[in-house]
Amino acid sequence: MKSFAKQIWFFLFFFSFLYHCQIQTSGSRPLDLNEVGQTQTGEGNPSRTQRESKTISCPIPLNVGKVYGTSISKFDQTVIVSELKILLSDLCLGEFTHLLTLVHPTKGLYVDAKGYWTVEEVKADLKDPNGYFQVYYFHSEKLDSKKGSSGNLTVRDVFLAAKQVSVDFYVGSSEEVEVKFRFLENPKLERYLINPSFVKAEGKWYLLRMF
Repeated sequence: MKSFAKQIWFFLFFFSFLYHCQIQTSGSRPLDLNEVGQTQTGEGNPSRTQRESKTISCPIPLNVGKVYGTSISKFDQTVIVSELKILLSDLCLGEFTHLLTLVHPTKGLYVDAKGYWTVEEVKADLKDPNGYFQVYYFHSEKLDSKKGSSGNLTVRDVFLAAKQVSVDFYVGSSEEVEVKFRFLENPKLERYLINPSFVKAEGKWYLLRMF
């Protein structure tokens, strides 16, 4: 009986050892992101989006810098920063999903080189694959084609290259605020943007001018 018990114990130990080795062998090599990119694209080099995904995480981090003016409350500052974070999160993800909710229904939105757009005009452009937002904010290839040169930076490219982003407040009144993005590591990139502005109406802060 003792010999039989020893044989059973030996076989259980042996199979347990083989099973453990099999797990260690199959999980010993870490996942290679380059191989994932090659499998998905069928090419030796991962796409630009895949390269960015390795080093950039959404949402884009945002810190509050200086506040010039005293006629705005801490609460209102927090609200504006939260709206900016929503916009930067959308920008990072490649689609302005929440922009329309931040545009005043009658005041509209000032867009650089386009002037003031109504809510309907903003909505129509967001749906256009070759519209202003798609070209100038998200797609480098389309922007290069539009400008007839290569290496142009979209607004998304600018923020992704900035890495550390802070925002300064320039308070005109308790209902009018202009903000300026500051890029701590790459301040030269700031020149690609205009200062967005916010207006308070019916107790809510709206984006009046796009960055």
